[in-house]
Amino acid sequence: MVLYNVAFKKADITNIKCKDDRFDKVVAGNVIHLLPEPEKALYELERVVKPHGKIIIPTYINMSKKTGTAAVKFITLLGADFKRQYDLESYKKFFEDKGYTDVRYYVVDGRMPCAIAVITKEQKNNDNT
Repeated sequence: MVLYNVAFKKADITNIKCKDDRFDKVVAGNVIHLLPEPEKALYELERVVKPHGKIIIPTYINMSKKTGTAAVKFITLLGADFKRQYDLESYKKFFEDKGYTDVRYYVVDGRMPCAIAVITKEQKNNDNT
């Protein structure tokens, strides 16, 4: 199968070089926990996705009450620089604190559990009344 409407580009997630409202969907896969200012990435993803488009942000979560899982510690040894670790509740709170109240969450359990946040960008209101 060949898809002609899909493109992958390397970019700075906090400063994406493209026009507003460009993409139907944007995905920031397992990166939000690595950023010193993840809200900058979130706002930039919202800027480049079209109204009614999807912002999809999966990230590793800690399902245990311990601080840091063995898998996270191993990945850190390989060079990943975790700025923060989320459990499901703190991940939800991150989006709430940024003003996102209509977020759908999915959890994929496994050795490295992942929470997927899906935000649908609202339609811009161009009504001047």
